[in-house]
Amino acid sequence: MKYLETKHERNSAKITALLLFILMLLLFVVGPPYLDPPPEYGVAINFGNPSEMNDEVLPDEPSSADADEIAEEVEEAEAEEIIEEDTAEELVEEEIVEEETTEEVVEKEAVEETVEEVAEEDPAEIAEREAEARAAEELLAQQEEEALKIKEAKEAKEAKEEAERVAKAKAEKEAKKAKEAKEVKEAKEAKEKAEKEAKLKAERAAKAKADKLAAEAKKKAARLAAERKAAKAKAKADADAKAAAESAAKKKAAAAAAAAKQKEGGSSEVSFALIENVPIYPGCEGGDNNAKKKCMSAKIKKFVGEKFDKQLAADLGLTGIQDIKIYFKINNKGDIVDIRAKAPNPKLVAEAKRVARLLPKMKPGRQQGKAVTVPYYLPVKIQAGN
Repeated sequence: MKYLETKHERNSAKITALLLFILMLLLFVVGPPYLDPPPEYGVAINFGNPSEMNDEVLPDEPSSADADEIAEEVEEAEAEEIIEEDTAEELVEEEIVEEETTEEVVEKEAVEETVEEVAEEDPAEIAEREAEARAAEELLAQQEEEALKIKEAKEAKEAKEEAERVAKAKAEKEAKKAKEAKEVKEAKEAKEKAEKEAKLKAERAAKAKADKLAAEAKKKAARLAAERKAAKAKAKADADAKAAAESAAKKKAAAAAAAAKQKEGGSSEVSFALIENVPIYPGCEGGDNNAKKKCMSAKIKKFVGEKFDKQLAADLGLTGIQDIKIYFKINNKGDIVDIRAKAPNPKLVAEAKRVARLLPKMKPGRQQGKAVTVPYYLPVKIQAGN
């Protein structure tokens, strides 16, 4: 793992080096606590506390007893030097052993001296220094935390990249496998499609041939049917023409017979089809005789359709279309007389007669200028139920 790659790591290293440098300066400036020198270096001088010294007090003059003591100490120091020379090697070994804990002793002494100096310093300066130390510690902790986060993020990124690389390789492998399977499938489908198209082509050719034969047969059958239809239509037209001619001849003969009979003073009743001047229903005064006939028929149908009880058939339990036939005569005075009816149920017959009696008075029909009775036939269809 590489370090000092990011700006944050470099700043953290700089701050750490600065703190170590400040700590070393404090150790050198404060130094170890004062110790009495050994006797061989002379008389120890105790300067004491400056606050307790008196500028007016002068040091005492050394006495003869003190001189004797100093001489004795010098001799003892020389003897000790001789002893020390004999045990130099042992001391060197002891110093090597003691060097392992020198840093701890120095740090402990530095802390004690710092505590003593701090006790003599201003509380405000102490608080400021403590605040700076706490700030530095917090900053260092924050930087360490950030460095840890960056490290974790980097490791997570590397793990993510590794996972992505593995996933990508797996996806590429699966894609390659899927591509091969797809190519095999497409080849199979292409083969099946070609076979299917060939089969369909053969079926279409066979069907086209069959359709052609069927079309020819159908065309031939249609031609024969048209010929038969034409022959049948011609025969029907001939028959219709013959029937029409016979009907016209019959009507002409009947009209002539009625006219002759009327001229001879026979019956005063003339059919609705042969009447010269049809009875006039109220509101049908205009137009020629045929227009008056059409108007009269339309008016009578409308009147009967409005007055007839259409629910009666359903109430009687009848279903479907009910055919009702109504017969009546319009006499030479324009009144409705001789009413008859025919229906599937007697009640429908009675209802038909009731409605016919409600027809309004008409202007009587005339034949050769004389009022005559005209019979009238009215078919009625009623839808009963669903």
